[in-house]
Amino acid sequence: MDLASKLKMFSSRVKSGSVKRMYALAQDIHAEEGMPAPLVFLDMGWCILRYGIGYQEYRGYHFAGKPARLRRTFMTMNHNVALTRELCDRSLYALFDDKIEFLKHYRDFVGRDWIDVRAAGAAGVAAFCRRHPVVFAKPSDSFGGQGIERLLSEDIDDYEAFHQRCLDRRQILLEEAIQQHPVMDELCADTINTLRMCTVMVDGKPEHVYTIVRMGVGGSCVDNATSGGIYTWVDPDGVLRYPCFSDKTGFHYTTHPSTGMAFKGFKIPFYAECVDFALRVAEVEPRMGYVGWDIAVTPDGPILVEANIIPGYDMPQNSAWHPQGEGALPLFEKVLGRKLPA
Repeated sequence: MDLASKLKMFSSRVKSGSVKRMYALAQDIHAEEGMPAPLVFLDMGWCILRYGIGYQEYRGYHFAGKPARLRRTFMTMNHNVALTRELCDRSLYALFDDKIEFLKHYRDFVGRDWIDVRAAGAAGVAAFCRRHPVVFAKPSDSFGGQGIERLLSEDIDDYEAFHQRCLDRRQILLEEAIQQHPVMDELCADTINTLRMCTVMVDGKPEHVYTIVRMGVGGSCVDNATSGGIYTWVDPDGVLRYPCFSDKTGFHYTTHPSTGMAFKGFKIPFYAECVDFALRVAEVEPRMGYVGWDIAVTPDGPILVEANIIPGYDMPQNSAWHPQGEGALPLFEKVLGRKLPA
């Protein structure tokens, strides 16, 4: 990225971020680490310009006091966008953005019943709910768990009205509730605790880069970080060894805040099968060469929930699960076998 582009990005991030919020965060970092707030504030600005990170990332990556050799190991928004543009065909974005079209395209991997409310009509909705005691109503174009409801079929007494309610709320997708593996229930029984498994295409072959496990908090029916969920790193053997993080609170948790479940030492069931499953799913559409797959673990193994065409680059770089202080850029470059353009 040339200097003019960096300056333009710096200006836009400062404007959108608010100088006041940046300085308030600098004061928080001062309280946590003792580094003078004005110095932290100036260093934030330098890091936005030099490394292309946002001020929230500055805190999340523990950039205060971090040497340049480690700062250069962090993947930035610029790296993420460049990799997406290089490996993904934009003409396929609509397929991944529309949950119904996505379920059709990946029907061999979804492992659950679903219907399009518009096509099914009230009678079809009634028949679907009678087959499944618990259903999820979803907008077909939502993200971050927004607009999703968990419903008990026995509570629906007027299917004409329910059908119209779904249409009015744009919840045009009804899905059978996934039966989660009982071991995964130990993390949080209220949600399907999905694995975010990132893959990239290398010379026409999919490769697994990393896995994050996510879980809900406080009775929520979704595990999305933007909806208050927590998440942590999964080591290559499928074992959890680090605290969970909450984007909402900014805190790390060694035990689940709602249940008290201890995370360290927990092993994801069928983990090797999940990695293989993600690679097979990635082969379906090789023109989408950089994807974050959301995978649920059932008693019979992994199933596909949905996909993310621009995987978050911040989650795998949380400071809690990289004790040496490094970022994820070397991990990506090792898998890709080359340097990533910034």
